[in-house]
Amino acid sequence: MSDNDDFEVESQESGAKDYEFVQTSTLKKGSYIIIKEQPCKVDSISTSKPGKHGSAKCAIVAKNIFNGSRHDEISQAHATVKCPKVTRAIYTLMNIDDDHLDLMHENGSTRCDIRVPSGELGDKIREGFDDGAQLAITILSSMGTEEAIEIGRAS
Repeated sequence: MSDNDDFEVESQESGAKDYEFVQTSTLKKGSYIIIKEQPCKVDSISTSKPGKHGSAKCAIVAKNIFNGSRHDEISQAHATVKCPKVTRAIYTLMNIDDDHLDLMHENGSTRCDIRVPSGELGDKIREGFDDGAQLAITILSSMGTEEAIEIGRAS
């Protein structure tokens, strides 16, 4: 090889993947699963008996963890499926600025990159903030998406 050969180097993000593989037969109600590249929570799962020439199959009904849309998946019981890594963190609401929440974690770190959710939850957050209440906001994170999903009183 000569010294002037050009090589393209693909950049890769370091760190852990946003998901892990699990066997379909180990899923239960409340487990997380990726269906159509969306993080979902299993509502129900039923397993059929193996047929004469086939293996048992699992019928999975799940809801998107962010928007609640329903998704169905059928998979062989011995196959593997992707399960997203999901984290929850509770922050204290400090301010609302330009439709973004200014949040502080219990460790003192702050962030202002979460949008005020639309709909009833967003209305409750704005109303509580306008009334001067100390609010605790639960942020759900998975597969590069983070959203406020719950509101409570800060202690």
